[in-house]
Amino acid sequence: MPPPITREEIEHNVYLLVDEMLQNIDNEEFIANRLWALGDSIEHLRHLPNGRIELPTIDERVRSLANMMDWMKYMPPMTIPGKEQE
Repeated sequence: MPPPITREEIEHNVYLLVDEMLQNIDNEEFIANRLWALGDSIEHLRHLPNGRIELPTIDERVRSLANMMDWMKYMPPMTIPGKEQE
């Protein structure tokens, strides 16, 4: 999977992660899982006055999970053996 090259790609990937968390804000199990996986990393993310993410505050955990969120678009659709596609 290709790693992000530009600042825009990095920010895009991080915002995919943030957006997923906001979409599942009512799902306590999902949020607990993300907080377990990311820990303090989410608290350390900072924004610049112009609203962009301050890149040095993106640590390895956030970067890795955010890149995975972007890479999901390259994955083939999941199929369950024994079930027919609708």
